[in-house]
Amino acid sequence: MAGAILRQAPISFQRSRTLAASLNVVRPRARLAILLPLCLLVLAAARAPAAAAPRDFTAEVRALFAVAACGEAPPSGYDAAAVAAHCKELAKSTEAWKKNWRDPAAPFFRELLQGKYPPAVVYPFGGGDLSTLLVVYPDATEYTTLSLEGMGDPRPLAGLGKKLPGELTKLRQLVGPNLGWAWNTTIQLSINSSETGAGLPSILTLTLVALDINGYEPLEARFFRLGAGGAIHYLDAADLEAWDTAATARPGQRKATNAVQQGAFNDIEIVFRKRGDPSAPKKTFRHIAGDLSDAGLAKDGAALEHLAQKREIAAMTKAASYLLWKPEFTKVRDYLLGSMKHMISDDTGIPPRYSKPAGFTTDLWGTYTGPFFDWARGPVANEMIQLFRGNKRPQPFRFGYYDAAKRSILMHVHK
Repeated sequence: MAGAILRQAPISFQRSRTLAASLNVVRPRARLAILLPLCLLVLAAARAPAAAAPRDFTAEVRALFAVAACGEAPPSGYDAAAVAAHCKELAKSTEAWKKNWRDPAAPFFRELLQGKYPPAVVYPFGGGDLSTLLVVYPDATEYTTLSLEGMGDPRPLAGLGKKLPGELTKLRQLVGPNLGWAWNTTIQLSINSSETGAGLPSILTLTLVALDINGYEPLEARFFRLGAGGAIHYLDAADLEAWDTAATARPGQRKATNAVQQGAFNDIEIVFRKRGDPSAPKKTFRHIAGDLSDAGLAKDGAALEHLAQKREIAAMTKAASYLLWKPEFTKVRDYLLGSMKHMISDDTGIPPRYSKPAGFTTDLWGTYTGPFFDWARGPVANEMIQLFRGNKRPQPFRFGYYDAAKRSILMHVHK
């Protein structure tokens, strides 16, 4: 048996000969002392169970892309008339987004950045806003958004039946305004990413709409959770069975919350590429639900440990409640300052009291008389007012929060 096991071990032929030759010069008792642990090690490896295959959600996500995000013709089995009516209404929102925001923003960022940024992009506090990210950094290949909200479960779509028209109407009440607003709130978004609801996952659908309106299609989809050191663990069938069993024991809709969501369907990985072009490069989008405050990361630091593996990035944030101004968000701010080469933001990005000592330059667009929300006024806000003083470059489109006088602003922090 030992000989058969040894033949299966990952030891090259040359290494085996070298090992045998070395053992020939060792006394029999010492030779046994060497061989026995080796045999036990190989035996343990042979008996170790293979890792379970990730549960593939490509079919469910692709169906949601077609039926709810209107990215392609719906598969058979869905109410074609209901989908057509939904897509006709949704198109009003997507076409307005293209005309009012994408068309002026895309050439602006193309000229500003000229594609000269790292291929990995990180967007903290960016729940559901892949549409903006793809316009700002279209040439990146890896996109990571992080927020308190999760993505939601795509599986209920297949079982809606006659409820589909009503669920699509409810979906548009979130997706449509999100394309027209400069921001949304965690309270508004959190209800719509419930894993235990019987309806459509609004934030995941908003993500798929972002792919469609930027000319992409999803190719692969998996859910995951972060393990030790920020490593990705893809959910398998057993993980989902355990979640479904637990969810059955606690039925009910998720309540609005400002806390990080918990559940199986929060973190997703979607591989995508330009629609209809098999030769186009594949890109990867990941969303991670996590509390990025220092206190939250002290309880669960997996999100920051995962980000730390991305050592050179481009970054973006907007409408982020001025969190990067605060001492309570030092850890994520320090990560950004230590890893990013560019950051595009409104005034909720990294202020000069932190970026300048780290060697960054800040370029500005628009005029600034203070933060949009009065509760953000204070020393940092005063520094931002001084920073913008004398700036002559106008900001041609809205990006996140207005200033106190309801004027558009933009910051580019870079090295």
